Amino acid sequence: MGAALAALLLGPLPAGGQDRILSWTDTVTMEHEDRLARLRSLAGRRLGAVPRIETYRIDPSSLPRSIPVAIPISRWVFDQKVFFDTASDVLRPEGQAVIDVVAEVLRGEAADTAVFVAGHTDSRSEDDYNYALSVRRARSVALALHARKVRQAQIWQVGFGEAIPLAPNTSEAGMARNRRVEFLFGRKAEAVGVWLSRQRDLVCLGASEAQREVCLAAFERLPGVVATPVQQAAPVAPPPLPPPTIARAPVVIEDRVFVPIEPRRTVTAPASPTAAVAPPPVVRSPVELPQAPPAEVTIARNTPVLIDLREQRVLVETLER
Repeated sequence: MGAALAALLLGPLPAGGQDRILSWTDTVTMEHEDRLARLRSLAGRRLGAVPRIETYRIDPSSLPRSIPVAIPISRWVFDQKVFFDTASDVLRPEGQAVIDVVAEVLRGEAADTAVFVAGHTDSRSEDDYNYALSVRRARSVALALHARKVRQAQIWQVGFGEAIPLAPNTSEAGMARNRRVEFLFGRKAEAVGVWLSRQRDLVCLGASEAQREVCLAAFERLPGVVATPVQQAAPVAPPPLPPPTIARAPVVIEDRVFVPIEPRRTVTAPASPTAAVAPPPVVRSPVELPQAPPAEVTIARNTPVLIDLREQRVLVETLER
């Protein structure tokens, strides 16, 4: 636990001497800042360099009702050559050192922090090969992190192949940016899943319009992926998603049912009438019972997660058939 978070949790009592018990919603932002401070410190001392770090916030309106606050997401980006040789999914010694640092950061975390390890490639080779390679590499990193016995974290692995390039694959420098491993951290897995589903805006950001159209063609060829818990034996192949017209329906992949995580809905009260209106005549009809609200879907530690890139939604596997 970092000094800033410890000061908040263990500092002086508020006026009146009453103890205040802080919930995770009170500390989620400070936990995020504490995590980044630990990463920068450990990476600088042990690796001699800090990875590219970006922060995003997922608004509660995009999350289930059980998550009432905005959740910060941090994205740590490492060049793939830190972890792997060309066309290999065997971790290099340099990659093991990076995973040691990430594991040490996680040991200072609150329980159930979500970590998604994402693999990406450039556009060389065929789509299927690139996707499979990205999944194997993400799994190698996720398994190595899991082997460090980081019990606080929920860990998923997911591969995107060449579908989300950060730069056009038209130069060695661009392809090097696209061959990468990313760590996505958040206090709730639902928030990380929402961010992963919204990556279209990252595709070749800053490139010319013509170059971005080429990049987006690769994005459209991979409409969705399944993030697999590291404890499970085998990742799931990229799913053929249904047409957009049934976006809210469950998705069946190889006899596995995935149901969407429903964000909260804002209920607007009807406008007050401006003039007196005569009451309608009484019509006797069968009594209609109010419908129960949809069950809230959350992501458990061992749950596969479907990231629908096309519809920008998150679905969770259910045991119901």
